Amino acid sequence: MARTVPVYTYQAADGRSLRFAADSDFWITDMSGDDGLDIETKTSQSYGQTGKTITNQSVGERSVTVTGAILRNLDANEALLKKLVRPLTAGRWCKTVGSTVWYLDVVPAQTPVVSGGANLLNFQFKLKAAFPYWRTEDTARMLLGGMEPTWFPTPVSTAGNFAISRYKHNMYTNFVNDGNAETAFTLYLQAAAKVKNPMLWNNGTRTFIRLNTTMQAHERAVICTADGNRGCRYYTADGAEDNGFRLLDIDSDLWMMLTPGDNVLRMTADEGNENLTAIVTAPKGVASGV
Repeated sequence: MARTVPVYTYQAADGRSLRFAADSDFWITDMSGDDGLDIETKTSQSYGQTGKTITNQSVGERSVTVTGAILRNLDANEALLKKLVRPLTAGRWCKTVGSTVWYLDVVPAQTPVVSGGANLLNFQFKLKAAFPYWRTEDTARMLLGGMEPTWFPTPVSTAGNFAISRYKHNMYTNFVNDGNAETAFTLYLQAAAKVKNPMLWNNGTRTFIRLNTTMQAHERAVICTADGNRGCRYYTADGAEDNGFRLLDIDSDLWMMLTPGDNVLRMTADEGNENLTAIVTAPKGVASGV
């Protein structure tokens, strides 16, 4: 079976996009950095040891170089390319494989260089992704605690099934990361009544994220562990945003990640756990290469 040819799109911060495909005005003739990653390793060697021991490994940023051609509407497309891939402006480099869309959050490391003649233009630009792994646009959502709908058949009515609610309060919940790389996540907390010191416990890493506060009815918090958005936003009952970072326990792990495979999580509180709705969201897939 023939390999599926990916379709690439550059999405600018203002919502406009450029599509790079065989049926578009922009063709990609060569690309580097799309796949594969450099892994930096640190080693140590003891006296008399044969070989070395790896003491640390880290994955750095990803650099993507895109080379291609503009086929039609040369002046207008050249101007559009330079307008969207512009200095000091973040964008998103997307890769569609079949029905799945993967993306990298990027900034231009080199704006487009365009050359050519009257009937064909060549271009090249470079993108840098601080977070090097591809992520899916689809989001996985897991309820850790709170009210969830459940369906039951009724023999009385002919109208079909009805939805009622029940409280989900499992000791541990398994969040599955389908990718092959760790990913950040967002934790949403909302109180229906008094909740004291809510805490998310990660059984795999043995670390936690805890708010040292008493949440009142209709107050909520949004805690994110992703680079560039790491921190906590707290909202009062009337919707006003407050400083959530000061409420975090000093030992909270804001670098907590979901590892590939199973991630066993538990949501607790010192008081009022039954009043708390807790939801974790993360990309459905994260991969070092797609």
